[in-house]
Amino acid sequence: MSINKAVENILLDVKTGCVFDSHLVTKKLKRDYPVEYEEYISKFEKSEDPTLRGHQRIGHEILKFRDLAERMDYQSWSENINGNVSECALWKRI
Repeated sequence: MSINKAVENILLDVKTGCVFDSHLVTKKLKRDYPVEYEEYISKFEKSEDPTLRGHQRIGHEILKFRDLAERMDYQSWSENINGNVSECALWKRI
């Protein structure tokens, strides 16, 4: 399965009208689609911080689904996959 299809599946699981953030999508990718997640992150192995770069690019994957998710004008403050709290994009399921 492609990362694109995995992201689509995650978005389809979010209830219409609810807000969610990029950390949620990243956590679900790592947990539910580990092969796709690792393959995607490995594309950024030449970056200074491949994991950070890959996680930043997950937002671009979400953007491809404009019929399922809308980027909000706000940031979310939530826990990332490493247990640290940081800013990330906030989305609304449409």
